[in-house]
Amino acid sequence: MVNDIERLRATLGDQGLEWLVSRIKRKLGNGLEAVGIVTLNDPTSVQRAAVDRLFGRRPTTGDTLTVDLSKLEEVILHAQLATSLPDAIEALTGPIVNEKKKRAKADAEWETLISEARREADSNSSIVAYLDGIGSSGLLRRLSHQDIVVARKLLMDVLAISGKLPAADVPLAELATEVTGDSHALDMGNPLGTLGVRLAAALGCAESWETAQERRDAWSRVGVLCDELSASVLVVNLRADTTSLTGRTLQLHADAGEPYRLTLRQLLRNPARFDAGTQAKVVYVCENPTVVAATADRLGRSSAALVCTEGQPNTAVQVLFKQLVGSGAALAYHGDFDWGGILIGNLVMRRFSASPWHFSADAYLAAEGGSTLAGSPVEATWDCRLTQAMRERGQAVYEEQVLGDLLKDIAL
Repeated sequence: MVNDIERLRATLGDQGLEWLVSRIKRKLGNGLEAVGIVTLNDPTSVQRAAVDRLFGRRPTTGDTLTVDLSKLEEVILHAQLATSLPDAIEALTGPIVNEKKKRAKADAEWETLISEARREADSNSSIVAYLDGIGSSGLLRRLSHQDIVVARKLLMDVLAISGKLPAADVPLAELATEVTGDSHALDMGNPLGTLGVRLAAALGCAESWETAQERRDAWSRVGVLCDELSASVLVVNLRADTTSLTGRTLQLHADAGEPYRLTLRQLLRNPARFDAGTQAKVVYVCENPTVVAATADRLGRSSAALVCTEGQPNTAVQVLFKQLVGSGAALAYHGDFDWGGILIGNLVMRRFSASPWHFSADAYLAAEGGSTLAGSPVEATWDCRLTQAMRERGQAVYEEQVLGDLLKDIAL
């Protein structure tokens, strides 16, 4: 209780005491008692003079200014300004909210929200682990701007999405519209898009979702397509059954020995049939478009089927690989002898059971070296000697440097 608010303001409302009042209120707000010593480093002359006046003492000096809160309360009680120091602070600054209890209550509410979502997940271990992750990391709180109502709606949408996965080659915008009514809700940069791609990665066992390609890959693993037209795969002399439009288009280009870009839309909406009667048993795979261009220029239609990843395989590349392997074809992969090329080789060989094509320690050592090998070493899973050979030699060998060997292999 406060006995005289005007006298209290005159005593503790001095500008030089604002730091002290603020410090005491923060202490009380954290659930602590108004006792002990508070210290101010490098006080101004105004701040020091105000404290000296408060305690009725002679001017002090020094690099720090300390106040004993028990003695301050004695001053308050002796002057009959209030019945306690906390009462005095609350009268001056307004109600003191116990921030510690407030945070504990909020934490409990967020934990309950995640627990409810976990029950809705019906014991799906991948979704449960995902929910635990977005909860414990604080991601859900950040994306909802600490608004538990917004967070609850996001979780409801996430669970609705999980119930539709895996999908059967559904465009991302279509999935977003079906769940939320907004075709852009799952776009990257939107809260649900950020949560959604992590859900897709969790369900599809994708290792990362940081880059645009990794996000497309994460979604594609659960049957969701991010962009049917921009994702494409470069091929030359890839033949297919002509009963489909895609197959006829491939056959026309193969007959002319001309490269062709297959879009993801073609591969999924009007897939070609790669059967034994139209397709060779081995389909060669390279990393760089230069190899495709050289094949068309020098061999024309007289080469084996060649597919180019153009770096890390995008969704269209991977869909084509699945179709080829599913038809009984074997993939033979060659890439640059640098650490990026080894990463791609590991992926293609692990995921699609490809075999190395002139992509071994012996092939590397037989080639003429190029630029200095840069970056962190990557272990080649298909050849235990290759990484060591590259480390020792320290030079990158690009496909353009072994072009003659590659063309010799695929010439018919």
